[in-house]
Amino acid sequence: MIGNDLLHSSDHEIAEQLAKGNPGALEVIYEKYSGKLYTAAFNLLRDKPACEDLIHDLFIDLWLKRDSHNILHLAPYLFLALKNRVFLDIRSKKITIDISTLELGLQNDSVEDMISKKEISSIVNRQLKHLPEKCREIYTLSRVENRSHKEIAALKGIAIKTVENQITIALRKLRPSLQDYFLSLLLFNFIF
Repeated sequence: MIGNDLLHSSDHEIAEQLAKGNPGALEVIYEKYSGKLYTAAFNLLRDKPACEDLIHDLFIDLWLKRDSHNILHLAPYLFLALKNRVFLDIRSKKITIDISTLELGLQNDSVEDMISKKEISSIVNRQLKHLPEKCREIYTLSRVENRSHKEIAALKGIAIKTVENQITIALRKLRPSLQDYFLSLLLFNFIF
């Protein structure tokens, strides 16, 4: 089977052809899934070159290890491979996730989102205990009470720049504990 013959084949048949070393199977998989994988990565990272590299590396790895993969369901396999690759790159500091982008992904109020918000709140509350008192108070006024930087500065009798700096410090300290959680949540939501 060549690539064109596989266009109307099932994912299982395409995966079987990939395992047999058919380069047309890789082409079909790339055409079918690269855009969706790129979108999932870009929604997390907002970094075009990093996303392109991730997708490129994922497909190279898929081809090089084609005979060792036992792919039963192609889409879940690819998205899990992407998730693992993103986790590794985040842990190795090759890429970072923009927390503000992740916060925007949690604006809905479905039951699942409410559970997620409770989990996030729990993670944040645990981490807030480790922040200096001033930093914790300013973060809480900003993120929990939704006060502007100007309002917080007036309330605390400090400069707006100090408010911004304290929020930056808080986010920098909260980010590591939230990145894995947000990444898992967003990839899960994108896939399902």
